[in-house]
Amino acid sequence: MFATSLLMLAFAVTGFAQAPEGYKTVYITSMVNSKFVVVPKTATSGSTLVVKTGTQTADQQWYITSGKTKIQLAGTELCLDGGEKANWKDMANIYIKECDDTADSQKWVAMEDGRIALELSSPQECLDLQYMRATENNPVGLYSCAGLGNTGAADKGINWPLTEVTTP
Repeated sequence: MFATSLLMLAFAVTGFAQAPEGYKTVYITSMVNSKFVVVPKTATSGSTLVVKTGTQTADQQWYITSGKTKIQLAGTELCLDGGEKANWKDMANIYIKECDDTADSQKWVAMEDGRIALELSSPQECLDLQYMRATENNPVGLYSCAGLGNTGAADKGINWPLTEVTTP
């Protein structure tokens, strides 16, 4: 019994948390430079999002599903949050906050073309690599899903390929 408890504790500590049913565990990578991934500045409620060099560690993983989705930081109860509705505009910050299935600010759409949109924003706003700078700690915010020059998913700043986490 003690050995089983110890094993369960070891799994919890090493990041073997399970994705919610129907979700996959991914790294949200930048189309501008795929070595960068989306992470919170700190894994605390209210923190904003940035990009950092991908290290393929548990603290850079997210739970997500295709189509309408919440986006949850793996192994936590923290989800992407667009903030107050007045914030849903170009260049606004995105936060991580305690997951709340009823919060409109936590309802996202993961599109097949790589864009991730705040579902209820109008005009529709997507995750954006601000100033299209793939550099350490550059902010990730919102920008029109139409993209620069109305190019849509061809705008690399709003395109986020999802790299599925593989287990060893």
